[in-house]
Amino acid sequence: MEPVAKSLRLPDTKWVIPQAPYKSDKSGFTWFHGNEETGWKYIDSFKIINSLIQDLVDQGFKYDEIFLLGFSQGACLAMEWIIRQSFSIGGAIPIAGFIKYKDRFKIDATLESKGTQILLIHGDKDEIIHPEESEKALKLFQSLDYEVNLHILSAGHKIPLSANNLIQQFILAI
Repeated sequence: MEPVAKSLRLPDTKWVIPQAPYKSDKSGFTWFHGNEETGWKYIDSFKIINSLIQDLVDQGFKYDEIFLLGFSQGACLAMEWIIRQSFSIGGAIPIAGFIKYKDRFKIDATLESKGTQILLIHGDKDEIIHPEESEKALKLFQSLDYEVNLHILSAGHKIPLSANNLIQQFILAI
């Protein structure tokens, strides 16, 4: 994520890039751990985000000055986390993510979180998480009265450079 943060060139911006807590069965780390049979663990991921947000607030940042940007699993985490909060943040930018349990998502969305604006971004050539998943997320957020926009860009499963301008405009407009 560091290259993404640098390429955005946002002035007066503090970037916090956390490490996912669960060791991947393949390599590296993951935000969600488990499977359909045993269930999915993500509580430690939520704890990391909660702690980071609280640290930023303790440093003097206002909630509406905080944005959550996530790619792939990070996008899934961002969407799942924001709807369960007793407050809103400036915005969330989920890139190439999906919402797995849509019925649960609808139940868990809090009224207080609905001030969080959402910028969904997805590549039209994404073979890992198909862009239809972001279209479904758009409809779900709209049905819950969130302010949300979706941009499908020419890209595979990555954060395309063409997303930079959209992300900059989104953050600077709030």
